[in-house]
Amino acid sequence: MRPAFYPLDDFPALAGLVAHCSLMQQELLDLNAPLLDIDRTDKPHQQVHSEVTEHLQQGGDYGWLKGWGNAGGNRDWVQYPLVFQDRPIAPALAALPATLALLGAVSGLKVAALARLAPHAWLSTHRHPEVRDEGLLQMHLTLSAASERNYAYLNVAGQFHQHQSGAAVIFDGSLDHFVVNASDEPRTILYLEFEQARLTAQ
Repeated sequence: MRPAFYPLDDFPALAGLVAHCSLMQQELLDLNAPLLDIDRTDKPHQQVHSEVTEHLQQGGDYGWLKGWGNAGGNRDWVQYPLVFQDRPIAPALAALPATLALLGAVSGLKVAALARLAPHAWLSTHRHPEVRDEGLLQMHLTLSAASERNYAYLNVAGQFHQHQSGAAVIFDGSLDHFVVNASDEPRTILYLEFEQARLTAQ
């Protein structure tokens, strides 16, 4: 059985993202984007990317997407897509140039996005079998979390990781996991799915 968590030191390129976290945190503070009427319910990444592309081609604004978990999309858990299959999404590149420059130095990214979980919200236990099938791992780099009474956690296969601002965790999303933010403030992460073999230190 694969471990739940992996050492960040095994992935130097990702450790480099963590080292420049403050740049991404500043751009997040300056980001002013709407919530779009696009959700991720029961959709693979490719379908979501196609819907976003069509929305932009029709002149729509770029912004946050509703997550799965509620009928019509979950407004408590939203995502702002940044990269799909190593390609930056153009409006995100314009809004967050430093963040996308940092991500552009990392190859092997299936997806990268900001993910925001509202106060007193949670994602129920789930798993992503395709992660193992495609040789992927996932990373959460916490960009913002409550500074006091921080009760934001990721649990993978029964093991807890606290989401603390500036800290990262790499994990196997093919295992059961859930996320909870019992804090009074939103928790926002940089979320990655990446090819383990391409980014593991040789």
